[in-house]
This record gives sequence, structure tokens and C-alpha cells, in this order.
Amino acid sequence: MRITQSMMSRSMMSNLQNNFKRLDKHQEQLMTNRRLNRPSDDPAGVASALQYRGEISSTTQFEENVEDANSWMQFTDSVLMETTSIIQRLAELAVQAGTDTVPADARNNIKQEVDQLYQQLVSLGNSQFKGKYIFNGERVNEAPYPSDPANTAYSLDEGVVQYQIGAGIYVPVNMLGDKVFGAFGDNNGLFKVLDDFKNALNDTSPSGTTAIQNAIPALQENLERVITAQAEIGGKQNRLEFSMSRLNDLNLNYISLQSLTEDADMPAVITELKTAESIYQASLDTMARIIRPSLLDFLR
Repeated sequence: MRITQSMMSRSMMSNLQNNFKRLDKHQEQLMTNRRLNRPSDDPAGVASALQYRGEISSTTQFEENVEDANSWMQFTDSVLMETTSIIQRLAELAVQAGTDTVPADARNNIKQEVDQLYQQLVSLGNSQFKGKYIFNGERVNEAPYPSDPANTAYSLDEGVVQYQIGAGIYVPVNMLGDKVFGAFGDNNGLFKVLDDFKNALNDTSPSGTTAIQNAIPALQENLERVITAQAEIGGKQNRLEFSMSRLNDLNLNYISLQSLTEDADMPAVITELKTAESIYQASLDTMARIIRPSLLDFLR
């Protein structure tokens, strides 16, 4: 086959362009620190990178859900701890007032404190976490308890508020109010026991003293119920702790895989860049040596 000048020129320009593209590719990798800058760089690698990004996004969201769920439970636990302290204080007051020798003034003072503690318990029953009532099931925007729940009818929602902490994995975060304070109409419920206690403090007769003494085991029963609720919250918090640890490990694993897929191997890129640079410079020198006579002749 006869080789013409134009054929040689086109071949040299094509090779020069390829060498320049190679140089540009490694320059881009060095500047961006990424091996994949467009899908054509490695279609299979880009697909894997997109999958890892999706997994990282999901895992990060699950981590945020776990943190939020744990915050909800920590708040609930603090409310239950305060409830426990109040019941213990009420039991102490019942012991103090549960004798016939207690003066009427002393009982009146105890009653005033019991009134305040009763209101504080109602306030705890209407506790909100991030604007959501924690003891009213899924009706989180509705206060569960009236101002006087011992004498005003109410009905609590029994729905379960759940947080997704993994693919198809959910954890309930709310505590039903009935499990803590008892349901309306339950004579052993905390509010009803306190109301009876308050009324007994107004009765200075022996039957009033007996009623006060009866409040002591009733308060103890409510204390055990709150402690049981605390144990349930504690168990859920332990589960969340393990879930968070697993999600952290999973996220780190995905980030590592994404880095291996997308990031450039800098020492290798620098070596490739220097090689490409040398090849490109050699191409220019070669073209200059070959084309120079023809160009000079053309100019003459």
C-alpha cells in the first residue's frame, strides 16, 4: 500500500490526540482525586459506586433514627425516674400521716404537698418530646390527661410509635400511659390512689387513718409498675445501642468500599501521569522532526 503524506499526517495527529487524551485523563484524576469522574471511565465500577452510595445514605438515615429513638427513650426514662421519686415521697408522706397521733395541722401540710405532687404527676403524664406527647400512643398531638384525671374521664390511645432502624427492622419507642399511671376507672391506678389519699387526709377519724394506711401498699404497687416500665425502656435502649454499633460498622464498611471503587490510587496516578506526559512530549518531538522538512518546503 502506498503511504501518502496526508495519511501519515492523519495517523500522527490521531496518535497525538490519543496521547493527549491519556494525559488529560490522568491530570483529571490527580486534580479530583477520583478514579471515576464519568460513567464511561468504568461502567461497572460506577454502578457499584452508586449502590454503595445508596447503602451509605440508608444506613446514615437509620443511624439518625436510632439516635432519635434513643433520645425519646432517654426522655421517657427521665420522666419515669421522676415519677418513681414522687411515688417514693408520697409513700413517705403516707407513713407520716398514717397514725392517729398526727395533728390536724400536720395532715393539712401533708395534704398540700400531696396536692402539689399530684399536679406534678399530671404534668409528667402530659410530657412532650419534641412537641409530641409520649404517653398517648399514636395520638402524639393530643394531651393524654385532663387536669384532674382521677375524677375526669379520659381515654388513652394504644397505638405504637415505631422507628425504622434497619431494612424491615422497627423498634417501638413510646410507652403507653396505662402502663405507668393506670387506666381511668382503675381503683389501683396512680391518680385514683392519690385522690383517695388526699381525701383520707381530710378525714380525721380512725377510718381516715385506715384509708391513709391503705394508700401505702397501693403506692408500692404503682411504684413497682413504674419500675417495670423503666425496665422495658432500658431493654429497648440496650437494643438500640447494639443496633447503633452494627450500623456504624456497616457504614464504615460501605464507605471503605466506595473509596476503593471511586478514589484514585495517587501514587499510581502520578506514575501514569508522568508516563503519559513523557509519551505526549515524545509524540510532539517526533512530529516536529518528521513534519518539519515538509512544512519548510511548503513555506518555501
